[in-house]
Amino acid sequence: MNAKFGLIGLGNMGTMILDQLLNLNLLNEKEVYVANRSKEKLENFKKEYNSINLCDNIEVAKNCRNIMLCVEPSNVPSVLLEIMPFLNENSYLMISTATVAYNDLYKIYKGKITKFMPTLNSTVRGGVTLVCHNELVLDEEKKFFEDLMSNMSEVQVIKEEDMNLCHNLTGSLPAIISELMLEFVRAASKHSINMTMEEIEHMVMVSLAGASKLFIEKDMKFEDTIKRVSTKGGITFEGIKLYEKKMPEIFNEAFDITIKKYDDITANVSKIIDDLVK
Repeated sequence: MNAKFGLIGLGNMGTMILDQLLNLNLLNEKEVYVANRSKEKLENFKKEYNSINLCDNIEVAKNCRNIMLCVEPSNVPSVLLEIMPFLNENSYLMISTATVAYNDLYKIYKGKITKFMPTLNSTVRGGVTLVCHNELVLDEEKKFFEDLMSNMSEVQVIKEEDMNLCHNLTGSLPAIISELMLEFVRAASKHSINMTMEEIEHMVMVSLAGASKLFIEKDMKFEDTIKRVSTKGGITFEGIKLYEKKMPEIFNEAFDITIKKYDDITANVSKIIDDLVK
């Protein structure tokens, strides 16, 4: 693989990914070309990695065979259209998006494309990065990309039609768990005599971390864990019965709403592309 690596977009996702790849010495700073709409972000990034090459989108495309796009879905079409004249049959694009369909991307560029979605958990080298390669991506390119991302998370290669649902499961999970646990802590604090909300929150976080280790290291399924902890007629059992009754409706509604949102964004980007290529 060509050593030169280009990244367009230093938002939260792009910065997190490039930080990880550089800190783990998976990329050579001198071979990295970075472009971003905000010049201030570029300059700030160069203060920490002073050997990287700051440039614009076109210079990234001219210099690099391997190019990662980490821009908002609605900005993918314009960026792709801008760099497309400077891409060739050897160019390999890695696009961080779950909501831009391959059929729409092909209206602009019909080359080798991997779509992927890491998560906030990748910051601590955890969680799952979802990966979807198109049929043109070579085995050596798949290995290159999957090896890179496996250093910061588990890599799951999936089909495009599963991308939105799976991102709902992985990318959204830190926020979903946080909201559930926050409400759990708030409810608990109403019954506290001496414990502060901060102390309760800390205990819940540590317990949650322990539960995650239990699931993974002991290969305990959710239902098995419930059976082990919730004894019929016991205290936990009473709470679990209520959760079983109330929560399915909430989660079903949440999936209906969020999946529709994914579909709406995909349709909007499709329209943007159609308008650009007219």
